[in-house]
Parts: sequence; C-alpha cells; structure tokens
Amino acid sequence: MPEQIIEIAESGRRLSKRRGFIEIYEKESLLGKVSVDDVSSIIISTPGCSVTTNLMDELSLAGIPLVICGKNYLPSSVTIPLQGHQRQFKIMQQQGQISEPRRKRAWQKIIQAKITNQMEVLERAGQTNHKLKQLVKRVGSGDPENIEAQAARIYWQCLFGSEFRRDRNQVGLNAALNYAYTVLRACVARGVCAAGLHPSFSLHHKSARNPFNLVDDLIEPLRPMADYLIYSKVEDFVGELNPDLKQHLAGLLSLEVQAENGIGSLSVATAKMCQALVAYYFGDLDADFTLPMPSPLAYHAS
Repeated sequence: MPEQIIEIAESGRRLSKRRGFIEIYEKESLLGKVSVDDVSSIIISTPGCSVTTNLMDELSLAGIPLVICGKNYLPSSVTIPLQGHQRQFKIMQQQGQISEPRRKRAWQKIIQAKITNQMEVLERAGQTNHKLKQLVKRVGSGDPENIEAQAARIYWQCLFGSEFRRDRNQVGLNAALNYAYTVLRACVARGVCAAGLHPSFSLHHKSARNPFNLVDDLIEPLRPMADYLIYSKVEDFVGELNPDLKQHLAGLLSLEVQAENGIGSLSVATAKMCQALVAYYFGDLDADFTLPMPSPLAYHAS
C-alpha cells in the first residue's frame, strides 16, 4: 500500500493530473510530480491553492483522501470516493442493522485498546500509572461511565506534564498533535472506504455535522501512536511546525505494527483493521479491529 503523503504548505500552488502523475505547479512552472500509485493522501494546509477537477476525479477513483486544513492543521474537509467497493451496498446494510449490544461491545473494545495503548506509551516514557490499569478494567459495554475521558486526564498530565492542556487551537505540542491526527485520520478514511464501509455509519460518534463519525471511532486506539512519536522529540515541538517535523510525523504511516495477520506498516495494518470491522458487522464477534502500539524499534528507526 502507498505511504507517501503530499503536503501543500505554500500558497499559489496548483495541482493537476497528467498521465498517471500528480503534478504540482507554481504559476506555469512545474515544481515536481509524483505517481498517483505512490500516494496515500494529500494534505493542503495553506489557503490560495487550486486542484483541478480531473485530479479530484483521479483521487476519488484511487481512493486517495484530499484533506483541507484550517487553523493549526485542523482538518476542515476531506474528500472520499462516492463508490468503489463491489460489496458496498451489502456492507452498508450490515452497518445500519447492527444491534445495539454489538455496537456497544465494539466501542468498549475500542476504548479498552486506546487506554491499553496509552498505558504502553507511559511505560515507554518511564511514567507508569497504575490508575490507568484499574480504569481499563472498568470500561463497560458502550463505556457508560466515560472511562475514556477519565483516563485522558491522567494520561496527558503524565506524558506532557501537569501544565499541559489539550487545546486544538494552540501551537506547539497541540499543533503537532493536530497534524499527526490529521495524518492518521486520512489513513483511516482511506481504509474505511477501501473496505466498503460508509464513514458516516458509526459505532459511537454521532455528530450530525461530521460525515466521518466511523473514522473518528476507529482512530481512537491509534492516537497514542502519534502521541509517542511526538513525545520522542518533545523538545522540538515548541512553536510552528517546520517541514522536518512534519516529515517526522508523517512517518507514522510506515511504523511496523503487529496485527492479526502478521507485521506490516501502519497504513497496511489500518486497511486490515477496517476489513476486520467488516467481518465484525457480518457476525464475526472475534474479529480484531484494533491495533496495538508499534514496536519501540519502529520508532527508533523513524
């Protein structure tokens, strides 16, 4: 699976398609080109850019998300293919017909995996917290006690210090988290669509204004992976993100993850995770649609 991310961070760029390549122009000057087959997503993080309709159609056919970011790298829109998977209608039917108990069990599994991965992050950071070990056991079907939020308060303070507050509108660490989560969100969106799932038919998130509720469900166990990648260079994330730091964060997709079907990059493992969720919708209650933290060596290699 392709893992290259194109980010457009300077105004005045124009993106178009020519003979299987994505071409990037400044006015009439060609700055570079990349094969469509090598690209996993495109992120536009600055105003004043344009994308041709021919390229948007090509991206849709290839299942490549086009992410438009607003302030501090918060995604404001994501394009996805309207169709693609041959079993899409049947899969969407299963999504719509899932029983409430099975939907709640799925969310329970997701939150347990998220907190478990947060525990792993703290272990690697030398910040073991026994309260998280107690909380993960208390996650009930559908997480009625909102253990996820209780764990988050403990987790952030242990990882980044008692003064840290998760605020998506701030720079520094928060902007880095926004950017890394945007990379993950695009990866999950691609996996969801490739598996024939509809990104709006969720397990838990229910925002009427969010067409990616399912994507935001499935990203939860993956967030600690981004957190740890940022923690590994925490002293560098103090102001605006530079190209080197963005490249470091984009390396998330190539981290090696141990999944049910063997070891593979995070982008490949995410695709398999989405396929496993399809199996869960069709009645396989043992389908594993969560991912563990990558090996520490994977982060070191990045």
